[in-house]
Amino acid sequence: MSQYTPTSGTILQIEWQSADPDQMGCALNVTFQSMDQGLIHMIVDGTTYVMNSCPLRAGDQVTFFYLTDAPVPLIYPPQYQAAAAVHTPSGTYAALDVFTQSSYNGQLTNSDDTLRLNLSNNTAMMLANGQPFGGTLSGKLLLVIYSATTRSIPAQTTPEKIVVFCGDGSAES
Repeated sequence: MSQYTPTSGTILQIEWQSADPDQMGCALNVTFQSMDQGLIHMIVDGTTYVMNSCPLRAGDQVTFFYLTDAPVPLIYPPQYQAAAAVHTPSGTYAALDVFTQSSYNGQLTNSDDTLRLNLSNNTAMMLANGQPFGGTLSGKLLLVIYSATTRSIPAQTTPEKIVVFCGDGSAES
């Protein structure tokens, strides 16, 4: 099972997070209409990886990822600390997971065996800081951006872009 849970939808509103006066201006409270959870709040701060450092705006179609086992306050709407955010306009999808290479076919598959990657020469691979990646992908936390999958089990895709998180296995920079 993935250590990150995705939720996709539309940003409705963005406000400064003001829970701690000393941290005012360092975090955003993003009100988000999720397709799978309804209305939620995502906290986006300096530890949140935002794909391409692209500013978030009301009306954007976005996929947020948060730690599956992170503590959350028991409030409505729910509030999560975003580990990563990716703009995902219609037809674009994202997955954040540890992918490992199969010993029998050599393909990379995510932790719950629902997505298999078919890499091509057109797949851009980079580190979280935008620098090129030149190592082995297996066993690393990957943010995979793709547009189409097969209907097989597991689904297969040829990713457009892969962001590799080296080190502690965290998407938080």
